[in-house]
Amino acid sequence: MACLAGIPMAKGDFLRDGREAFMRYDFELATENYEKYAKTLKKTPNAHGEELLEKYLRQLEIAENSLDNVQKIEIIDRIDVPVEDYYKHLKLPYSGGKLLFPEVKIPEKRHNMSDFVYTSESGDVMMWSENNGNHQEVIMQSEQLMDGSWETPEEAGDILNDGGNARNPFLLSDGLTLYYSSDGDGSMGGYDLFVATKDPSSGEFRQPIGLGYPFNSPYNEYMMAIDEDNGIGWWVTDRNRLDGQVSVYIFKTNDVRKNYVTDEEDDIIALAKVEDINITQNPESDYSSILKGIDDRNRAVKNKDVIDFIFPMPRGKVAKRLSDFSDASAKRNMQQYLMAVEQEAELERKLTDLRKKYHVTDRKKGSSTALKNQILELEKKRDFERDKLKQLRNTIITEETKK
Repeated sequence: MACLAGIPMAKGDFLRDGREAFMRYDFELATENYEKYAKTLKKTPNAHGEELLEKYLRQLEIAENSLDNVQKIEIIDRIDVPVEDYYKHLKLPYSGGKLLFPEVKIPEKRHNMSDFVYTSESGDVMMWSENNGNHQEVIMQSEQLMDGSWETPEEAGDILNDGGNARNPFLLSDGLTLYYSSDGDGSMGGYDLFVATKDPSSGEFRQPIGLGYPFNSPYNEYMMAIDEDNGIGWWVTDRNRLDGQVSVYIFKTNDVRKNYVTDEEDDIIALAKVEDINITQNPESDYSSILKGIDDRNRAVKNKDVIDFIFPMPRGKVAKRLSDFSDASAKRNMQQYLMAVEQEAELERKLTDLRKKYHVTDRKKGSSTALKNQILELEKKRDFERDKLKQLRNTIITEETKK
């Protein structure tokens, strides 16, 4: 996620002071410091400083304007969890799809950059983010075909990036509404949460909309997930600056958006930044039953929800765990298949490293015969493992589908 770095020093450190004021939601002081820094740039031009100032002024404008549209929601609870596995604490119903472990195999062995892999309720849609080769993270998607294979992954749309990175997608059950995080030009700072809807006729996403306060902040928002069945939502943020942790807020969703009337609120900033979840709650509401319902839906510990792998079978079926196989031989061969997958992946990683070394050696000192022979030998082993995988796959399918 984004961080504050590379800020050039200036007389009075106005840019840094302005940024710190901005992070405290003191937008008036931030403006004063940015104006002072702009004056120093006139005397001592600094291309990097000018670029940062332009970015910070854009974020300041978004943050200030958003105060007129702070969404009125009831926040039920907040839990602080380790950043590396926050998605495990989002206890979605079956209809909400699944947030799978990042290491779950995605089509064509692509490299997942999201904190998880999203799959739809039926398991026939996958979404994640990856590097597009231009140092930019983009959201990718793939659908499962009738024969159980996956279509070639494709980018969900350039419009989702808005000049930055996009990651952590969550698709509603309608298949058209996408929540995700992005640090593009529409962000008020770090990663913000956005929602985009897909045009059913063209399949293209329309212009994304930032969720604004209280969901977004000058800090990083990791993701949004919605439980449509029970009217509950989660969003994940690092705004509370907890070492190695993020905060997961649980809130009641509104059928129709409701905003606070800014002039009628004593402290709209407190509501925007969520200084205390109690100020968002309805004193007459009892949230205990909602929280109990969420706890009762802790599907992560149920065996039927544990996904160890994705193994397409004939007629659109997909095996996701060893218990899905009824034939004992198929189950044993599946275990060998999984070990072979890891072996092939390890060989591919070694080959990638060796090829990089070979190109550097070839460019600087002339080709290395020993290194070249080592690559050729590893390629033979890699190809052997791939043939082994094909044979095992055919054997597994034959054993499991035999009458």
